[in-house]
Amino acid sequence: MFQNLRQDIRRNLRDYNPGSALRAAALCATLNSIHAVILIRFQFWCARNRLPTLFAAKLLFWGFGIEISKQARIGPGLRLPHPMGLIIAPGTVVGDNCDLYADVRLVLAHGSRQGPILGDHVFLGDGAKVVGAVRVGDHAVVGVSSVVTRDIPAHATAVGIPAKVINTDNQRAQEPA
Repeated sequence: MFQNLRQDIRRNLRDYNPGSALRAAALCATLNSIHAVILIRFQFWCARNRLPTLFAAKLLFWGFGIEISKQARIGPGLRLPHPMGLIIAPGTVVGDNCDLYADVRLVLAHGSRQGPILGDHVFLGDGAKVVGAVRVGDHAVVGVSSVVTRDIPAHATAVGIPAKVINTDNQRAQEPA
């Protein structure tokens, strides 16, 4: 839990360039993104240790409108710049260093038990929806309000309803983790 949480906090603070430990502590105390990832990691820790997850799940829902299944898997470095309205279904896999903006939905298709699988360094813009057992490749970008119903290859940019790949060589792959 603490290894993933440390990487989550480091990624969420990167945009603010804290500089000193005091400023980093102040940012940790005030940023909603930090509070959300702490609660998410606490929920997973409770589930892994066979403790009730209701407390963490309700705090996430009441404070941020976030619903995350304890059967989902989320890699280290999760970044939530605007942590509101996120839904992650059971069986979903989120890779390392992914950015999920507000109102992102990672949900099951009707009759399916497998959720979406996101590769590493994936960016999902505000209101993006990924439906069913689809794969979004490493370093892929899914645009704002797009609905992904088919696999997206690595390094691709997809936009629209349904999402269509418009670029297969985005620059996100060159960004630091």
